Amino acid sequence: MAKLLASDVYRLHSIQKLLASHLAIKQFNNYTLSVPPPSETFLGFDIGTRHTGVAIAFADSGMAVTKDTIDHTSEAQLLTAITALAEQHHVKHCILGLPRLPGGEEGGQAAFVRSIGNKLAQKGQEVSYIDERYTTTRNSQYDGNAAAACSILNVYLSRTGNLT
Repeated sequence: MAKLLASDVYRLHSIQKLLASHLAIKQFNNYTLSVPPPSETFLGFDIGTRHTGVAIAFADSGMAVTKDTIDHTSEAQLLTAITALAEQHHVKHCILGLPRLPGGEEGGQAAFVRSIGNKLAQKGQEVSYIDERYTTTRNSQYDGNAAAACSILNVYLSRTGNLT
């Protein structure tokens, strides 16, 4: 019987590791990963003419959290900021608070919000509207616009069954 030298043992061990590695790669390539699809992300907005509150929610968390309020001087500036947030968070669905008058009819501010919503829809966003009456908090301890956006988004999530 032939004697194995240390160098031969080392080569055999290296070949064995290489074959094991190749087998593992082949098995991995034949294996179908079952990764759950990413959760849908929503952005909620309490749109104003100069300040717009923002909230974000992931459908699987069922909970909205506030983001910084957008300060803007024009509709174009607001649309740019919303579009950037949507791209940053991979959002396809925006929820806009619709300011109705106490009697339920829509006034000038509601027309402004619908105009923003139409422009977002033209950019490929799905847009939903939620009655935002009485969502803005007057507590100076919090950002009232962002808190209102959070309320708007939570109402949407609870109505659509995305709230856990």
